[in-house]
Amino acid sequence: MKIFLLILVLFFASCASTKYTAKSDAGNFEKLQAGKTYVFFHENKSSTKMEMVSLEKDSIIGLKNKNRIALAKKTISGVDQNNTAGTVILAGSVVGTVVLIGVLVANFLDGAAKVGNAIGGQ
Repeated sequence: MKIFLLILVLFFASCASTKYTAKSDAGNFEKLQAGKTYVFFHENKSSTKMEMVSLEKDSIIGLKNKNRIALAKKTISGVDQNNTAGTVILAGSVVGTVVLIGVLVANFLDGAAKVGNAIGGQ
């Protein structure tokens, strides 16, 4: 069961795609698109999740809880975009596979016991 939970955590963590890192993109935010929701990571280790509205010269404008906010580009260390639909589909597939394997194993063991009883004459 612990392994199953660990696999689920790994799947959920892998369903976010990195759109920007300060080390590799160095101030180039062209990959970001208006109208999409991103998680912005700041140099002070905090994060802000918001829908991006526009890119300005030195800031990123967005909406968080229907409030317009601006983030300074120079303080952003990374940007991720979550893929919620992909995460739900992947998690559902994993759960379905685990349930199917459990049913198959139970039926196999039950069938093996019946064959053993038939051979043993009981």
